[in-house]
Amino acid sequence: MKKVLVATVVALSLVTGSAAFADTTATPSPKAAANQQHKAALDKWKADNQAAQSAFKAAMADYLAKLKASATARKAANDAFKSAVNAARDAYKSAIAAATTAEAKTAADNARKAAIAAATAARDAAIKAIAPLPVKPTKPTLSAKPEKAAKPTA
Repeated sequence: MKKVLVATVVALSLVTGSAAFADTTATPSPKAAANQQHKAALDKWKADNQAAQSAFKAAMADYLAKLKASATARKAANDAFKSAVNAARDAYKSAIAAATTAEAKTAADNARKAAIAAATAARDAAIKAIAPLPVKPTKPTLSAKPEKAAKPTA
């Protein structure tokens, strides 16, 4: 029994003894190094494309906000013009209904034309005051995805 125990201890010390003194720093294989390089290139590619996409989304949101503000201002100018023209038309109709002479009718017509001309000038000035539309941002072109390196033969 003692002989078996001693033989077992000696066998284990030989097996583990050489492993205890071995160099434990493993050198990376060429395949692992290539995989790490590819992963780093892929991570950089993803980050670059995501940055370009987020910049595009921000520019597009700004563009859409300016477009909406321009449309709102244009609509307000056109609505004011329409209400001024409708008021001029209503005033003309009531003046024509009350007029009995040709001079009164001519005066009502001239007043209508002057009111429409003033409304047109006000609308044109309001539209010119609106900032010009910015150029629509172009969608970024994504860079080519990095190719995986060829497998090493060693």
